[in-house]
This record gives sequence, C-alpha cells and structure tokens, in this order.
Amino acid sequence: MSIVAFDPDTGDVGIALASRFFAVGPIAAHVRAGVGAIATMGSSPFKDAPEMLEWLVQGASPDDVLARLRERYTDIGQINIVDAKGRSASTTSQVTSSMWKGSRVGKFYAAAGNILAGPEVVAAFGDTFEGSAGKGLSLADRLLAALDAADRAGGDARGRMGATLIVKRKDAGYAGTDDLVNLRVDDSSNAINDLKRLYARWKEVRGQVPGFRVIEQSSGDDVRWLQKALRALGYLEASDRSVFGDDGTPVGRFNDATGRAVDRYKRDRSLGGGPSAGKETIDALARELVRKGGAR
Repeated sequence: MSIVAFDPDTGDVGIALASRFFAVGPIAAHVRAGVGAIATMGSSPFKDAPEMLEWLVQGASPDDVLARLRERYTDIGQINIVDAKGRSASTTSQVTSSMWKGSRVGKFYAAAGNILAGPEVVAAFGDTFEGSAGKGLSLADRLLAALDAADRAGGDARGRMGATLIVKRKDAGYAGTDDLVNLRVDDSSNAINDLKRLYARWKEVRGQVPGFRVIEQSSGDDVRWLQKALRALGYLEASDRSVFGDDGTPVGRFNDATGRAVDRYKRDRSLGGGPSAGKETIDALARELVRKGGAR
C-alpha cells in the first residue's frame, strides 16, 4: 500500500509505503526532486520507473504515463503517480491483485493498495492526508500520518515487513543533496512503527526540528529557531552580536547569552531553570509565539 503526494507551498514531492515484502523500498519507491513521485507495486513494471520519471520531465501527465504503459503491457499492476505540478493518477491491477484492492486520487495525492484489510484502508490514506492540509505540517509529516492511519485501519492483510518514507526537494537535503527525508525499513515485524521511530530520530539529528532534542551546547536550525523565539518574547536583544548578525539572522550557536536567556524564560514560566531547552520549554515557547501572532 502506498501514497504519493506533492506540497505546493514547498515544491516537495514524496512517497510513503509499506508491504509484506522484504526490502520493498528500492523496488517500489521512485522520487525525483522537481519532477514527481511514483509507487510501483502489485506486479507493476518496476524497471520502467526511471523512464516514467523521464516522461514526466518531458511534460507527460500522470494519466499520460499510465496510458503509455498500457500500450506496452497487458496489465500494469498497481501504480501511484504525482508530479511537481500537483497532478495525480492511480491504478490497481484487475488481473493479479488479490483480496481487497482499490485506489483514491485527490488534490495533490494518490493512494492505492491491494491485499488490503478492506476499503477503509484507502479511505484512511485519503481522509488523513486531506485532513492535514493547511495545518503547517511538512509533507513528510503528512505522508507518514496517512500511512500510519492506513495501517491502523487494517493495512496490508499479510502484515508489514518493509516500509519507506522519501521526500525530495532540490538541494534541500544533507550536504546539498535532494534527499530531504529518505528512510526505509527492510525487515521488521512492524515496519511502520520502526519507520516512525526512524523519522523521530531524523527530526532530531538531520531535521533539527525544535523539540526533538534537548538544545544546549550545540548548533543548528533548532538553535536558530530558539534564538528567534527568545528575541520575539523579549529575552534576547537583536543588537546582541554574539547571537544575531548585522542583518538580524540568528547565529545558530547555543552560546552563553542564549543559555542565560533560556534560564530566565524557564524561571519566569515556572519551568525550572538552567541553560537547556527540552520539549517542555520548546512547546511553551511555541504556544506563546502563536498567541503573539508569530509562527513556529
């Protein structure tokens, strides 16, 4: 079972999938930044995925891609496609698929599966993804939430051995790669739970998302967020050149001035004290920023 999607605000394209199939990710997940995402499952022509992405590059729509495959093969299996324009298409084999099978196409996404517990699985994919729109969540968050909901609705009737979450954006990944998020579980008794743990770890280590690690003597985007928040709430001064550059950009290093500001904020809010910002402190800051009219 899989879902592919596009985020019009960031241009991100991505995929989340799971299957009772060992190491399903490299075979079934195909994503290219600025182009689209394709899931090839259920006896689909996996080897043609690079060519499908090239067709998207050349201007073909997802429906065009499926039509070209049908000219080539009697049966094209289960395929989800979304492109970087937000167009989407889905198909499920009427020949090789077994048990319950089906698909759903919506605004900026497509979801499908076969050998599923029932129609509620695909419904959970679509309802969850659509329901998360406009809530400030990243595409990776939305995809994983949709996959988790589909799994809780019954998912693959055989179980989940492998799972994958991939989101790509041009030059936005580690060291300038396009891999914003690229995680996979190959052999597990509950691959989706393992994938969720990997994603939480990614948020801490790679994403540097505020609240996923204790911020202390470190550096990164979460430290920059913290410094901006403390400035917005009056605990740091924009003129402090140990924390902010001439243009007002936070330096992103947790230095003594930042530590002192954190300590004052925590004491004022009865959050204890000390120069470290864990989840409780970050959540408190975020709530105040929302009330103040800022953005987390």
